[in-house]
This record gives sequence, structure tokens and C-alpha cells, in this order.
Amino acid sequence: MLIAIISDTHDNQNNILKAVSMMNERNVEALIHCGDFCSPFVRIWFDKLDNSIKQNFYGVFGNNDGDRVYLRQNLGKICKLVENGNEWILDFEGKKVFSSHMPKQGVIQALALSGKFDYIFSGHTHAVVNEKYENGILVLNPGEACGYLTGKGSFAIVDTKTDKAEIIYL
Repeated sequence: MLIAIISDTHDNQNNILKAVSMMNERNVEALIHCGDFCSPFVRIWFDKLDNSIKQNFYGVFGNNDGDRVYLRQNLGKICKLVENGNEWILDFEGKKVFSSHMPKQGVIQALALSGKFDYIFSGHTHAVVNEKYENGILVLNPGEACGYLTGKGSFAIVDTKTDKAEIIYL
């Protein structure tokens, strides 16, 4: 299964549309957004995802997602937004996923060392992390899709058959 991970889109229309197009072209089967969508109108751009991806589109809120009520009402029509708290615990074909916007580094390490998850996904820092722990746990931050801080928009695709992540630059 191919799972796309994106974070920190911050309303960047061009990069969201590029990422969505690439996800559709690569036949991604699920999408996890690790927060900071920003405005509820981003639904217009994510609505261009293939229907098969929208059926498995999950999102957590970030610290810049101010209008959570309208994000839920609008974006929530195509994206399963976390109900309580700020993280998702998901299962994709037997692979356990933890996803949050801004967990502390110590929490990420504790989760990875616990062995309870196959993948730990986060955002917030705008910095790409693609690290495999000795126990096989993949810790991933896809970087910033918006490209505002680094000048490089990015997202990731994880292949659950190989347990490898590819960072894709926009």
C-alpha cells in the first residue's frame, strides 16, 4: 500500500495542487496530513484527489489551524479529522501508524522504542526527517509542503510492503 504523508501546507495553492497531482499519478491509496492545513478553503484543492485516496484521507490539526470548526465542516467532508486530542492511531494493512503535528522529540523516541508502531509521522518543524530505528520503526516528517521556510516544498510516500519512505520535492 502506498501512503502519502504531507504536512504544513499553509494554504500554498500551487504546492498543494502539485502534491495532489503527484499522489493521483502514483496511485497513492491513503493520505495523512500532519497538520497546519490553515484555512478551511484548502478543501477546494484537496478535493482534486482521486476518490480512492479521499476514502482514506486522515488529518490532525496543527498549531496554525485556527478555524477548526469550519475546517471540520468544510474539509471534514473529504478528510477524517481527528475527533479528540491531536493525534491519530491508525492501522493500514496491519501496519500501526501514529500521527501527530508536533510531538516532542522525547515522545517520538519513546514511541519508536516502544515497538508498538511501525510508523511515526509528524510535522511542525518544517524539516525533513526520514529515519529508521534499529528496531525497524520508521520515523518520518515529510517537511513543509508550503516551502515557505526552506524554499523546498515536500511530502512523502511510504510503501508498506518495503517499509521505505520516499521524500518528494515539489
